[in-house]
Amino acid sequence: MIVFYLCVLVAVWQAVLADSDACSNSLIISSQSDVNNLTSCEKIDGSITVASSFNGALTLNGVDQIQGSFIAEGVSGLSAIVAPDLEKVQGSITISNLDTLSTITMGALSQVQMGVTITGNPELRTLGFQELEQIDGQLTLTGSFDSVSLPSLDQVQGPAIITSSGSMACSALSALKSKGAFRGSYSCSEASSGLSAGAKAGIAIGVILGVLLIIGAIWMVLRRRQKQRALGGQSMRPTASPPSPALTQTEKTVTPTETPSPIEESQLQMPRKPVGSAIFLDSRSIHEASNGRTPVREYYELDAGPVQGTHQRPIHAEV
Repeated sequence: MIVFYLCVLVAVWQAVLADSDACSNSLIISSQSDVNNLTSCEKIDGSITVASSFNGALTLNGVDQIQGSFIAEGVSGLSAIVAPDLEKVQGSITISNLDTLSTITMGALSQVQMGVTITGNPELRTLGFQELEQIDGQLTLTGSFDSVSLPSLDQVQGPAIITSSGSMACSALSALKSKGAFRGSYSCSEASSGLSAGAKAGIAIGVILGVLLIIGAIWMVLRRRQKQRALGGQSMRPTASPPSPALTQTEKTVTPTETPSPIEESQLQMPRKPVGSAIFLDSRSIHEASNGRTPVREYYELDAGPVQGTHQRPIHAEV
């Protein structure tokens, strides 16, 4: 029985020694099972290097600090790197030339002492280090990034080079530059950065002026048309013509629609003969033209002839 307990103690001691050796030395990780052996290590005194034979996602749980570096280069089968508890890396982080890498998750990482290099990973579109505050070395980010998020970054002591062939905009990092986070040199280039900021501003101003000129031209054309319509309306108004001097107030105009009265019609049809000193014995009535004021009267010649009807016949009249 005592021997059994001694064997158990020896096994536990060997496991502790093995864990101690794993936490105190630099490691080469070939599979996820190798990573699982580090769950009891809060701090790794050496570096972690991912072997080229690694395949799939790498999940590093329980490790808060790496005294050395974290290196993953040329691992074609590595698809993701997840280290949710890692807070500090005393060395550097190098993640490059990973053909299938699409995800990097280091949500608790706040400090990298030697520098960060992430380059040549064609499937990596989004890069976010939400808690990263301090990089004492250089910062190099090159790839097909659509988004780079470093909201907590306070200082980068070395040079910062950020290049993207994706849809990432360098303006997203302008706030970091304005607050002096990049203590060394800084350069950022994007796929759509063919024009400088000044050229873009000039194009924007030119577009605005062009739009204003077009609006002004349309306004002038409309105003000119409005004036022409107003002048055309005044020219079409009828002007009052002065009264004709040939017309007097006593004259009356007879329109074609007026019909003469029966008296006027009879006066027009009545034969008119001259009156005066001349005497006509023709047994006919002598009519005097009416002046419109007195009625028409008939006058008869008195030649002692016989009276027949309403006329007196002349003496030598033929029967």
